[in-house]
Amino acid sequence: MTPHASIYAAFGLSVALFGGGAAHAQDSGAPLSAIDWLEQAMTAPLPQPTAPPQPAEPDTTIAVLPDPQFEEISTVPLGRTEQETTGLFTAERIGLPRALWGPTPPAEIIAALVSLPADTMPAAARLSLRLLMAEFAPPMQNIPETRGAVLLARVDKLVELGALQQAGQLIAAAPEQSAVLNARAFDIALLLGEEDSACAYMSGQIAASHSHSPQIFCTARRGNWQAAFGSLQASRSLGLLDDAEAALLTRFLEEEEREGQVTPPHQITPLGWRIMEALGDPVTTASLPVAYAHADLRGTAGWRSQLDAAERLTRAGVLQPNQLLGLYTQRRAAASGGLWERVRVVQRLDRAVQQGDVAAIGSALTEAWPLFAAVELEAAFAQMYADALADIPASGSAANILWKILLLSQERLDRAAELAPDTAQGRFIMALAEGAPLPQLSNPSMAGAVHAAFEDAALPAQVQELLDDGAVGLVLLGALEQVADGAAGDLHAATLGLQRLNALGLDAVARQIAIELLLLDRRG
Repeated sequence: MTPHASIYAAFGLSVALFGGGAAHAQDSGAPLSAIDWLEQAMTAPLPQPTAPPQPAEPDTTIAVLPDPQFEEISTVPLGRTEQETTGLFTAERIGLPRALWGPTPPAEIIAALVSLPADTMPAAARLSLRLLMAEFAPPMQNIPETRGAVLLARVDKLVELGALQQAGQLIAAAPEQSAVLNARAFDIALLLGEEDSACAYMSGQIAASHSHSPQIFCTARRGNWQAAFGSLQASRSLGLLDDAEAALLTRFLEEEEREGQVTPPHQITPLGWRIMEALGDPVTTASLPVAYAHADLRGTAGWRSQLDAAERLTRAGVLQPNQLLGLYTQRRAAASGGLWERVRVVQRLDRAVQQGDVAAIGSALTEAWPLFAAVELEAAFAQMYADALADIPASGSAANILWKILLLSQERLDRAAELAPDTAQGRFIMALAEGAPLPQLSNPSMAGAVHAAFEDAALPAQVQELLDDGAVGLVLLGALEQVADGAAGDLHAATLGLQRLNALGLDAVARQIAIELLLLDRRG
């Protein structure tokens, strides 16, 4: 399965250029990554302002959030409320109780959020995003010392997953715009190419010990280079910047006086990345966490970079497949192999659909499917073409692919039933899709693991105890982690994860995940 890295966990403190001596650990339970190279998380908050800010008026901006069909969902923040209840839509909207966290201590919630996997089945990824964005009651043990820590963990996980717009909307919906949330908003705005907005978030936070680099950068962007240089010199003299950090800022401020390539920092952050770009030595986003891929969609990058970024973000489930389709069809392929073969076959399929050429559609479809399966974009491909292809006459391998497309996109179940192969596997999958009882299977494959999940409702005693105590959130997060393990080939984990989802009343989601476990191979 394709690795996804956390931007905050990978590259040090959120507003520092490097993960060096200027970073201070957070003692209040902020989330750290479970992966070793991600452990210096950008979750350490900036010191709070001495005078708490007044609660901001709720943002009423209409947001577009991902859902299983990628339809537009009109949402508004839910008014002035406790910091931890911040959300973009109600819990009930996704079939979960408002008191999701129950008596679970914030530290345990945060640890479970940090462990929430990025590589998983598409339906599980969509559920994860909704879980992170929804409004829930605060944990019962939400003591003042940990106030806002769960919200911060949710924001950081959204950024790790590449969902920058959603993370930004969640920050904007918070009843208080604290220094730590503004620091996250600063990074998000930089990655989206909105430097002026980024600097607005840091306004008035000059005294914060970790905001010297952003303030120097923003002072320079406002055209006051002399004041920026003076601030740099003072910060360096007071030991508020480490040597590498100060060296890059110095190069940024003295750009016209120096020549030669700049060595990229060992641990780059959004600000460090943006400065490198401003100096004319951009660092490719391909080797950076998926959140950086947004920078290549600004229109300043080449077509190849835009395509690479769009595929990464679509695979992560945070970019609508039709946006990727638009890039595929933007111009003629410039080379051959890999990405360019996907571009060519999409353009061939588009022409065939427009001309109504059934034979050409079947040929392009059978060529396209393995190319998209190789990069784990089958579900996105299904979203692109389900509606256009649903009623196309198909036979043989093309019919089997179209059947998979309709099931993965959750479109036209009636047509999928017509195309279903007359095999034990085909009948089993259609029973899942139709919500019917599952036929018995004799082999110990993934289908057997799925069958066990839906036929045996008994949960492990420890999980049942969590549910009885009201710790629904921990059970759900555990289920999502087990689904990811199941996708990687652990049949027992697949059974346990689906059982948990069923116990939580998420039968429809569990059935869609089960279909994906059977149709998509993520064991490589």
